[in-house]
Amino acid sequence: MELRKSAERLPGRAVALILLLLCVSGMRAETALYSVPEEAERGSFVANIAKDLGLTGEELSARQARLVPEREKQYLQLNQHTGDLVVREQMDREELCGQTEPCL
Repeated sequence: MELRKSAERLPGRAVALILLLLCVSGMRAETALYSVPEEAERGSFVANIAKDLGLTGEELSARQARLVPEREKQYLQLNQHTGDLVVREQMDREELCGQTEPCL
């Protein structure tokens, strides 16, 4: 399975997100890297995880896909029915990573 990768550079600073995508029925794990501009507003589209995994929205929903944040804040939101991943809360690069480069 090949995941979509963007070759275009994002304007300004960006926060790179690494998502571990689990496919329960196939018992395999996929890792996807998505970049989100720091200025991305609430509701901004990030990716369609169902499409990246080669699944339909119904299959993603049936597998009860969800996001599990490592921190208290959940910056992204997953629509289980469509597979769309969107910004739930605007990200502050300095708050997330400090002066660390790159910010992952």
